[in-house]
Amino acid sequence: MTAKYKRVMIIDDNELDIYITNKLVTNNYLAEQVLEYTSAEEALEYLIGNRDQPENLPNLIFLDIYMPRMDGFEFIDRINELDDVIKSHCTICVVSSTVSHYDIHKVKIEKGIPLFTSKPITKDFIASLIE
Repeated sequence: MTAKYKRVMIIDDNELDIYITNKLVTNNYLAEQVLEYTSAEEALEYLIGNRDQPENLPNLIFLDIYMPRMDGFEFIDRINELDDVIKSHCTICVVSSTVSHYDIHKVKIEKGIPLFTSKPITKDFIASLIE
C-alpha cells in the first residue's frame, strides 16, 4: 500500500507519545518516513536547514503545545516568520492533552491552525487524515 505523504514530523517532548504517533502513522500508511524530535528548536533547525530542498521537508507536522524551552505556540510563530516554501509545504496539526478552551481557540483562531486533536492520537484520527 502506498503512503499518503512522503514525510511526517513529530515534535513532542514525551517519547511515549512520539512512539505511539509513529506507530499509528507507519502502520496506517500515512507516511513513508517519520522524523522525530523531542525539541521544537531542533525541529525548527531541520526545517530551516532544508528550506532549499523542499523534498526533504515534512508534508505534515504533529506538534505538541506544551514543551520546555520552545512551546508549540512559539514554534508556530517562528514558522510563520519563515519562507513561504516551508509554510506552504508543511501542514501543522496540533496534538495536545489540553482541555482548555482558551488554548484550543488560540491554536485554531489566533494561530490559524485548523488541525487539532487530543492526545493520544487515535487510529480514527489518522484515518481521517488519509481520506
